Amino acid sequence: MNRKQPGLWKSIGKKIYFFFPVRLLLGYLKTNHLILLSWLIPFMIILNVFGIKFGLPSLFLAPEYMGKINGPAFLFLGLVTGSFIMAFHISSYVVMAHRYPFIATVSRPFYIYALNNSVIPVVYLIIYLYQSFGFQTGYEMIPPGKVMVNLLFFLSGVLIFVYVSFGFFYFMVRVWPRFASIGYSKLSKKKGLRWISRIVEKDKQQKMQEAPKENRGPSKVEWYISSLTTTSPSLEFSQYNKSFLTKVFHQQHKNAFYYVLLILVFIIVRGMIKDQPQLILPAGASLQLLFTLILLITSLFYIVFRRWTFMAALLLLFVGNYISPFTINSYNDNAYGLNYSNKKMPVRPLSHGNFRKDSLNTVKILNRWAAKNALPSGEKPKMVIVCSSGGGMKLAMWTYYSMAYADSVTHGKLMRHTQLFTGASGGMLGAAFLRQLYLEKQQGKIKKLLSKKYISQITTDILNPVFYSFSMSDWFFRLQHFRYNGHRYYKDRAYMFEQTLDRNLGPVLDKPLIAYRKPEENATIPMLILTPTIINSGSRLIISPVDVSYLTKDPYSKLLKNIEFRYNYHAFGADSLRFLSAIRMNASFPYVSPIVALPGKPRISVFDAGLNDDYGYLTAYDFAMEFKSWILQNTGGLIIINIDENDYPFYGKKIDFTSHLLRPLGTLFSDWLSIQENNYLPVIASLKKVLNGKFHFISFRFGSKDKRVSLSWHLTKRDKQILKQAIYLPKNQQEIQRLNKLLR
Repeated sequence: MNRKQPGLWKSIGKKIYFFFPVRLLLGYLKTNHLILLSWLIPFMIILNVFGIKFGLPSLFLAPEYMGKINGPAFLFLGLVTGSFIMAFHISSYVVMAHRYPFIATVSRPFYIYALNNSVIPVVYLIIYLYQSFGFQTGYEMIPPGKVMVNLLFFLSGVLIFVYVSFGFFYFMVRVWPRFASIGYSKLSKKKGLRWISRIVEKDKQQKMQEAPKENRGPSKVEWYISSLTTTSPSLEFSQYNKSFLTKVFHQQHKNAFYYVLLILVFIIVRGMIKDQPQLILPAGASLQLLFTLILLITSLFYIVFRRWTFMAALLLLFVGNYISPFTINSYNDNAYGLNYSNKKMPVRPLSHGNFRKDSLNTVKILNRWAAKNALPSGEKPKMVIVCSSGGGMKLAMWTYYSMAYADSVTHGKLMRHTQLFTGASGGMLGAAFLRQLYLEKQQGKIKKLLSKKYISQITTDILNPVFYSFSMSDWFFRLQHFRYNGHRYYKDRAYMFEQTLDRNLGPVLDKPLIAYRKPEENATIPMLILTPTIINSGSRLIISPVDVSYLTKDPYSKLLKNIEFRYNYHAFGADSLRFLSAIRMNASFPYVSPIVALPGKPRISVFDAGLNDDYGYLTAYDFAMEFKSWILQNTGGLIIINIDENDYPFYGKKIDFTSHLLRPLGTLFSDWLSIQENNYLPVIASLKKVLNGKFHFISFRFGSKDKRVSLSWHLTKRDKQILKQAIYLPKNQQEIQRLNKLLR
């Protein structure tokens, strides 16, 4: 028995080695890495390895449709996942099938090939079901019974698309073969398109040369999966004419061509539907559909470029960026409300407004603020400046929630004493929403700032519609337009961002920048200064409805370091800038919102404020230094409120392989915000000396090492729960009590 054991294991090993699914996997590892790599990002996303900081796994593991995680959302994701699986099978068949000619001897070559090629998709689906179940129950707090229903919808979507696709290929081969061959031949014989037939014929000849003559060598297959429940030995194919075998494979290439066209037409049509929320796919489904199209196009590229496919695709991408007016290289978005018709009108970045005049006008605002906050005892009121950090939706909610809560505890004193909001990204979105609600409260339109309704509005998903637009159209062309303030702009993901934000919050922020001038001048509401980063110079673009040219210079001199938006772009209609566009410019999150190019020459482009001053500390410092004398004479001191996430330094972090490859630039990028805080906090702290000790620093923070919230425009139920509970943390309660005492 012991002597026979090695022979038995050798026989089993041989059986496994020559099993068709195993041969296909080895083929990917040996020569077809591009197809294998197509699964890398989807696997990394569902395994919480890729994009976890930006919330990408949640888009796949718990998709939303119409703002809800439900059966239809999982059905859409399942259908698109099915399309990706079919794209994988088609790409593999086009690239590899001719190396296994035995497949042409079976009755349904493509179906049998796909069945044996399903190891990777099946593993993906199993992992997805496991990960999604844990994510839905753990992060979205959905009951297990409902989770199982959602996953059944997902599997149904996968199966429906896969079998409909097989039905398409059956239809093209068996039911209407003349239509397929005639249509393809007519297309290829048209004048100017004859090169198609030449490419196809050349591909056919190369495949005939590469195909093995008999079932031996590296392509040898002894048995294969012949149905869902059975296996069969492979047939010898040496008696078949080689041209016949190639013809069988080549027929599927024609069908794949039609299949890609259908998917492309579907994406173009879907991409033109932007204003109907009920027709917008979940973000995860949109991204998966983009992966599908890329994979299908790659398979067609292989027919033309063979082993040079990867290099050809890269070259085409780079060349396309320079010759096309629609693609990535020229994809700088517009700020809605500005006039872009005169592209050569000069902009003078080194010119500035009247420093003294603007400073004196702001003093008038401060005097009105002081009169509003005058105390019967004659004691001077304390001024509050709020510095809210960037961080997507989590900081939008936290800024609104922590400030509204603190205002209620201080019986309205906080917002009344607040003179300035500054910061970046999501933090300033939350500040703008809170300030608008404060204005409406003073106008008698609402009764209170803190409400479940407003929490729901500020945390409603933005990411799904934005990624839908990115996946369906933005990355290759833009076709639709809309008009705002008499000017024409493209409908793209920037448009979707603003429209979704407007729909979520109600039309409260959909107004021109200048609409806030009088409320700010009258000290009815705090000033709010947006400071997107100027990519050309790394300085700040100062956006404010009132004149603040004094913020463009160095506090200790008249050396110009920033640009004032309203002064420099007055000729382009700066006052008509849509306030939602100003918020978007201040929160140009990578890939979510494109870089904004301003009109005129030189063309100045702006990006997220967090790139330069994520905490708003520089703007707060410049403002305090400009009016330090007034603050000392007319207030009881300055309070700066920092709104941010807890960021604990951890020196024992392991550096993995990827981190080693990206060092030091990768580390610099991931730690950029911490670097800013470490550098700018001492600047803020210096105000204590400048203001003779009449300075206080309050900080509202959330999260912990075990309760991190992803940086995204989408929040899970667990994320929202962490944010709501954070205000009751001992540290935040102590800060609120200290603030309450200071404002008395």
